[in-house]
Amino acid sequence: MTQNIATSNDIFTRTELFIGGRWTSSASRGAIEIVNPYTEKVIGTVPEANTADTDAAIAAAVAAVHNNPWQKMSFVERGAVLGKVAEGLVARSDQVLTTYTQDFGGVRAFGTFIAAQAAQVFAEHTKFAEQLVAEEWRENGGERNLIRREPVGPVLAIVPWNAPLVLAAVKLAPALLAGCPVVVKAPTEDPTVTFILAEVLAEAGVPEGMVSILPGRRGSLGDIAGRPEFAHVAFTGSTASGRTIMHSAADNITDVTLELGGKSAAIFLEDLDPAQGAQLVVAGSLAQSGQVCTTYSRLLVPATRKDEWIGALVATFQALPIGDPDHPDTVIGPLVNAGHRATVEGFIDSARSEGATILTGGKRPDLPHGYFVEPTLITDVTPDMRIVREEVFGPVITVQTYTDLDEAVAIANQTEFGLAAGIFTTDTEAAMKLAPRLEAGNVAINNFGACLVQPFGGYKKSGLGREGGIENVEHLLAFKQVRMPMELPL
Repeated sequence: MTQNIATSNDIFTRTELFIGGRWTSSASRGAIEIVNPYTEKVIGTVPEANTADTDAAIAAAVAAVHNNPWQKMSFVERGAVLGKVAEGLVARSDQVLTTYTQDFGGVRAFGTFIAAQAAQVFAEHTKFAEQLVAEEWRENGGERNLIRREPVGPVLAIVPWNAPLVLAAVKLAPALLAGCPVVVKAPTEDPTVTFILAEVLAEAGVPEGMVSILPGRRGSLGDIAGRPEFAHVAFTGSTASGRTIMHSAADNITDVTLELGGKSAAIFLEDLDPAQGAQLVVAGSLAQSGQVCTTYSRLLVPATRKDEWIGALVATFQALPIGDPDHPDTVIGPLVNAGHRATVEGFIDSARSEGATILTGGKRPDLPHGYFVEPTLITDVTPDMRIVREEVFGPVITVQTYTDLDEAVAIANQTEFGLAAGIFTTDTEAAMKLAPRLEAGNVAINNFGACLVQPFGGYKKSGLGREGGIENVEHLLAFKQVRMPMELPL
């Protein structure tokens, strides 16, 4: 059964869930209200999944392991379908942008790339498919060994609210290419884009049974990560939630991939002009109003140029257009909801109370509505302050000074996190010498974020395992050894 394609008028109001590749009524009859973070008004509703829906999705995934046409397809054949998913997402770019600006509050200038980024993930897996071999013979020690690569089994993909489409793609593409059925736990803050993704998957030819998408509040789906039917759990979110998921999965010895929080530092070298460097901060530190796991929330600048840097950064922060995320010139949009805004404001309050200096920002802008917090720059911080130790996930950035590169590295590494780090300089040789010294899974030079089609993840409490690349597909394949004496005929 295929649901009618949503138009821009009804895209935020859905009546059915995508369970086992079929559109069906939710067992809960509950609904999730979609609130526009800019207008603060309800713009639609989608069904809320519950434990009965979880049971149905898992049952479909288990059945698909042994009795689904997808299992009989080669890697290349599966890859061809994933290529059609990529094409479908590009065709739905306008709808994806609409959901990004209206139910997440992301700015249009950034949102125009969301569908293309997700599409690239699926498209790259068509290339990975050509490199994978289902089975091969190896000879050693007077015997033959058949090495088979088989899907590990059902995968649970838990997707965060700050990038639901792109990170769903990161989890779905490798699992589907490996042959694994997937249950996606979608966020309740901005779930509508996952309904678009479900439509695209069905239209591209992913068979029924292979994918379910369940939007549900914490607890409404039950302890889904603790379900023994799953062979792998892929989670992106906070370190605290990752710890809970890891505990649940451990009872069943379920494999996990955790991409968790960060408190990432960006080191600006002596040679860089502060006026130029301050502009580079905007993308790396304030994209999505800081609601990015790889956000450079700690800026490290040379002490010899402290005044230049602070002047340039303050001027840059104060000049950023704040307001309607659908306006093409807006750089700083609202936070995802009122609760998260309160959390971010709590971090600012703690910085003040602990003696830090608010250089600019630190309050709500003078706007009639919207969950906004001004781009905030903080200095005079110490390592023990909460603002330095914990992930804010908002437009709140600290600036510290260093006297030499050894001190810069020490400050950058003085955190329990290790997701990302940045180096900004005109001296590539110096940057390449510095990168191996940083305790982070993703180091960018004059850039930000991570490449999602290469292995990425975090050190320390920023995660476990890696997503991305052909390595992610191989991680979801079980290697089976079949051995026999050489004299037996094949």
